Amino acid sequence: MEIRPTFAIVTPSFNQAAYLEQTILSVLNQVGRGVEFDLQYAIIDGGSVDESVDIIRRYKSELTYWCSEKDRGQTHAINKGFAQVRGDIHAYLNSDDLYRPGALKSVAEVFTSDPNLDLLHGVCDKIDADGQLLSQQLGGIRNLPEIVNLWEYWLRPKHNLNFIQPEVFWSSTLAQKLGPFDESLHYTMDFDYWLRGFDRGMNIRSINVPLAAFRIHEQQKTAARSASILELLDRVEPYLRRRDARIEPSKLQRMQSLFRFTHMIIAEEQSSPSQQLLSLLTLAVDEPRLLQTNQFWRSLRRSGRRMVWNRKRTA
Repeated sequence: MEIRPTFAIVTPSFNQAAYLEQTILSVLNQVGRGVEFDLQYAIIDGGSVDESVDIIRRYKSELTYWCSEKDRGQTHAINKGFAQVRGDIHAYLNSDDLYRPGALKSVAEVFTSDPNLDLLHGVCDKIDADGQLLSQQLGGIRNLPEIVNLWEYWLRPKHNLNFIQPEVFWSSTLAQKLGPFDESLHYTMDFDYWLRGFDRGMNIRSINVPLAAFRIHEQQKTAARSASILELLDRVEPYLRRRDARIEPSKLQRMQSLFRFTHMIIAEEQSSPSQQLLSLLTLAVDEPRLLQTNQFWRSLRRSGRRMVWNRKRTA
């Protein structure tokens, strides 16, 4: 990598005028720009009908590329953006998120010191709609078995071990190996990208430095939790169905059980209480390891209560 690396950053945007300017300025105002690192920055707007285009035009002289036109969704917009920028270090920042001051300088220093580094992540601040700090998170995923283990690293919020997308940066070398983001994915294109990276043996590192802020608000896409989980399950299923020497057999068996259980829990909303109860009991026979999980017994009690309540109403 060059002594003065270049960042290739993309912001996909659609009707986020309330936050977009803050996002843009968090990129353009990074200390060290033009001295310790260079920047190529693209904003891909999906044809917003709010004030987004006016905001983008204010900063067009500092952008490598921008457009506002109908696209096929966020993932398509990200790929369009990366087709327009070149750099040693890649990242994308959604139009409601922020980089923390000094973030790019810190990232540049780490990549410059380690030419074999593929992916770097740091602390991500979780903020509310007004920008107030809610919590901080530093992910702890280091290899393929851990990222495939959704139930320990992604679906247990108290553990906070997963990556949060805006604080992740990766090398151009990794980008060339992995190719574009999968445009068939609506929620988990970032997870799929990291998963493919671990599958290819990428070299990963973390730093205990706040790099970005992830904004939590009612309009954000990731609020569709069930649909997001189904995409995650779809991504990891091939690794659970085959025998992979990188995953311990005992852990693989447990994940296979939890995979089926998670699918069933998501489907609960579309089935009757009696169907839910029968499915749970059948699953327990096939996968007795589920009897050792608290979630199984909570679901069993919930289905039983719903069945009793329905019978009382129809009595």
